[in-house]
Amino acid sequence: MGVVAAMAVPLASAAAAPAGGAQGDGTAGARRVVTLVSGDRVVLDGDRVASVTAGPGREGIGYLTFQRRGHVHVVPRDAARPLAEGRFDARLFDVTGLVEAGYDDARRDRVPLIVKRSGDRAATLDALRVERELPTVHAVATTAAKASGADWQALLTAPGVAKVWLDGVRRPVLDRSVAQIGAPAAWAAGYTGAGVKVGVVDTGVDGGHPDLVGREIAERNFTSDPDATDTIGHGTHVASTIASNGTQYRGVAPGAQLLDAKVCGQAGCPESAILDGLRWTAEQGADVVNVSLGGTDGPEVDLLEEAVNTLSAAHGTLFVVAAGNSGAAETVGSPGSAEAALTVGAVDRDDSIADFSSRGPRTGDGGVKPDITAPGVDIVAAKSRGVPGAGPADHMAASGTSMATPHVVGAAALLAQQHPDWSGDRLKAALTAAAEHNPDLTVFDQGSGRVDSAKAMTTTLTTSPTSVSLGVQAWPHDDDVPLSKALTYRNAGTAPVTLDLGVEARNPDGTPGAAGLFTVTPATVTVPAGGEAAVTVTGDGKSGAVDGAYTGLVVAKSGADVRLRTPVAISREVESYDVRFTQLDRSGKPEGNYSALLIGVSNDRFSMITDADGDVTTRVPKGVYTAVSEHRFGEPGMTLLLRPDVTVTADTEVVFDARVAAPMKITSPDRAATPGFGYVAFGRRHEDVMSVMGLVYPEGFPADMALGNSGPALPAAEYGVLIGAEFAGAPVGGKPVSYRLAWEERGKAPTGFARSPGKHELTEVSTAFGPGRPGRINEHSGSAATTDGIYGVGGANAVEPSGGAIDHVLAANVTWRWRLLQGTPEAVETALLGPDRTYRSGRKYAEAFGFPVIGPTPPHSAEPYLFRVGDVVVADLWLFGDGAGNRGDSLTGTSRTALYRDGVKVGETPLPGIGAFPVAPGPADYRLETESTRSSDVSEFSTGVRSAWTFRSDTAPGDGRRAVPLTVVRFTPKLDGNGAAAAGRTLSVPLVITQQDGGDNGRVRRVRVEVSFDDGGTWSEAPVIGRTAMVRNAAGAGAYASLRVKGADSKGNTFEHTLIRAYKLR
Repeated sequence: MGVVAAMAVPLASAAAAPAGGAQGDGTAGARRVVTLVSGDRVVLDGDRVASVTAGPGREGIGYLTFQRRGHVHVVPRDAARPLAEGRFDARLFDVTGLVEAGYDDARRDRVPLIVKRSGDRAATLDALRVERELPTVHAVATTAAKASGADWQALLTAPGVAKVWLDGVRRPVLDRSVAQIGAPAAWAAGYTGAGVKVGVVDTGVDGGHPDLVGREIAERNFTSDPDATDTIGHGTHVASTIASNGTQYRGVAPGAQLLDAKVCGQAGCPESAILDGLRWTAEQGADVVNVSLGGTDGPEVDLLEEAVNTLSAAHGTLFVVAAGNSGAAETVGSPGSAEAALTVGAVDRDDSIADFSSRGPRTGDGGVKPDITAPGVDIVAAKSRGVPGAGPADHMAASGTSMATPHVVGAAALLAQQHPDWSGDRLKAALTAAAEHNPDLTVFDQGSGRVDSAKAMTTTLTTSPTSVSLGVQAWPHDDDVPLSKALTYRNAGTAPVTLDLGVEARNPDGTPGAAGLFTVTPATVTVPAGGEAAVTVTGDGKSGAVDGAYTGLVVAKSGADVRLRTPVAISREVESYDVRFTQLDRSGKPEGNYSALLIGVSNDRFSMITDADGDVTTRVPKGVYTAVSEHRFGEPGMTLLLRPDVTVTADTEVVFDARVAAPMKITSPDRAATPGFGYVAFGRRHEDVMSVMGLVYPEGFPADMALGNSGPALPAAEYGVLIGAEFAGAPVGGKPVSYRLAWEERGKAPTGFARSPGKHELTEVSTAFGPGRPGRINEHSGSAATTDGIYGVGGANAVEPSGGAIDHVLAANVTWRWRLLQGTPEAVETALLGPDRTYRSGRKYAEAFGFPVIGPTPPHSAEPYLFRVGDVVVADLWLFGDGAGNRGDSLTGTSRTALYRDGVKVGETPLPGIGAFPVAPGPADYRLETESTRSSDVSEFSTGVRSAWTFRSDTAPGDGRRAVPLTVVRFTPKLDGNGAAAAGRTLSVPLVITQQDGGDNGRVRRVRVEVSFDDGGTWSEAPVIGRTAMVRNAAGAGAYASLRVKGADSKGNTFEHTLIRAYKLR
């Protein structure tokens, strides 16, 4: 029986935007070293896999790599089947996502996991460190050690494990707004939320803020932060909107009692912490819980959705959840996607939908989400005193569905005070029934409409469910069978109500829908006092003219008065077909020992297929795909078949027939060389987007390997294959010798591949390595790429500090990129990444890595590295580039990066030169500071690097990156191989000044250079002649020279770099 895992590879996180004052690391700095849960180490170089190093005892395991929309994935072969079977979370192998979550090796030595038990069996997890029990979802939070990979085997084989999830990271997603939702009318009636317990699952609550004194009755810290202080401000802002008793900014329910569950810290919101926080608030007796956080939703029910549904049913708690701030259709995040959640979108003060508010339908089943809206634009509320720069009674304005959600929570608290016996589902029903519908919006924009607290206090007619989601009808639609669900009207009044029912339908584009698209029977119903009456709502996709999501409102009238509008939706599946995979072995018989991939080129569909009998079918949308099959028929044999194009416009059969393949044989010019790394990478272009995949063989290609093309060829510009093989030769003068071979094929994969290049075809690249510390090791790697971005993955060689390496490469039609990792056998401490190099065959070239002076270095492309996207300032700076100009990153020590706006700190990250900082709209003066220190045991040079820039910046229009003015200065003196200069003499220090492309830079008009010989204790000026500083070195060998440069350009932008121990004296 076949197994298929179908995934939509995410384009970006759908996490809610942080409130003012909060910050995140963003995607900047995707140049990390990440060890997977399997123990295999991946080095990222932007959107490429630079290298993969097998974990201990895993040298024979291969890997699938693919890059889609900026996210790089690496899947070990032994993870393919459990991943396809749904037993592993795909996020475990999303390397870019792991970096974004803060799970790279610089910040984590263990992988946080949530292990869900199957049935009533207790998973055997003796080998793992259990951090906390998560009984709500029948799971435990644990961590797996990266270094050994031993925990990986336990996860693969432990009985009683239903699924292994990444313990991922979610993000935290008043004046006129309170009146806008009708709260004053409830206050006038005597309702303030008094006695109602409200949970706030967020960044913590500053209960000592004057607006919140006396509101908090309990708090619990579920994060790794030392206490429950709200240092971000998001939770305090939310809590203030709910329950502020301030005179200027009063909350919706100023009498409510707050339960403060801190689940988000500076590093984000771990899912295990959220799960515990949700459970704790429910067990503390919360009537309503505010959840203004979230992340990307998938088609399955994830752990957070499960928890919301389970706790709602068990405790009668109403969980009110932010929809998310992604703006587009089908972007409602989890756990707002939970069926039981009351999910909140955002409107402005005119009840128009906010452009950032996430829209439905719900991913997977086309369900109605969000359920309701509330004001979420420029909401003023309390600012936590724990936020840097905050005063004792400050307020701040913020926008987002995070800000809309507490308005609904406050309205629910008022209603809960009025009806203390109501459970969460009754509260949800009343709030949605009373919502103010906006006729200009669809139900996927607004759900039932904008919350109306005053009306909710008086409404007596509700429905169950609060919306009718009829599901998805499979394509084609000429034989669609109508789908129906029951809708029950409940009358809490003292007199029966007769309702005339009808449906207002809308097409996917928002225009009025056809008659018959939705019907309700009977058309008239009488709901008795204190009773209920059921009707049937039916959707018929055949009545629609196009595929997509259709929406409507079941309108209940009593006479001429509209009493209730209930959202309804049905989806017509887009044109989709079955794709049948058949695998035949080399004798033409069906074979099950294979894995195949169907990769969407015109969409984000990604299907991983494993099979037991050689025949499996999956369903995919109409579109353009590419496919690959890897068939192992016994060690060491393998057949690899590539199919450049699978255009699905009807039911399609893809036959992978091993008989079409021919042997693959690559030999080195040095017949005595030992085979090493091998890879086959392939790329498929569609509408100027290149989708790149690859198969990696760490110990080289199997001895009996065959390669074949399984399908028609494409134009050369649309498809390419890069085949690489590495061999280790005998060392020369103590330097490792490698043969790194790469060939480009266009239009299709070759059938068979035999290459035996001669030495005259190769280019020699000699690389010298700078000095290192005792006990440290270097790993040197290189990889090829085609000019259109199809890249290989390089193997790493251990090299000696102050030593060298000799690489013989094939230079035709490819570029080469070199890298050096420095550290200990247990951990990488420094990563140096070189630019793309183009070589000519038969020539010799020299490269250098790791030599001083080490400091800030511009990137090797025109992409901005300090820029603004809308009103987020993003830093992606390299602080430890070497003397040759290779980019460099420190993965150890202590770092910080902070941004100031008009002198007030906006935010700070614990990373070197990396951060994403939301800022207020409009122009302002900014100062970015970054610093990083590392032990002299790691490197004797640049033990401290500090930089600062000032610049002016305004809101960036659109979604593009706007570079800000930025100047970087590199010191490039001639030093000896040990990084030393003669003591007591004057040293010429050329200054390489680079200004960022696209920034509003002025001409650099002044530069001041200073030198210190006591690690920055005292400084003296060094004269600058042109672009060269003349540094008079101190007498006496053994000391270190530190350098500092300060300057400004003609437009007032300034820059400053300080390097402690830039070079030493001999």
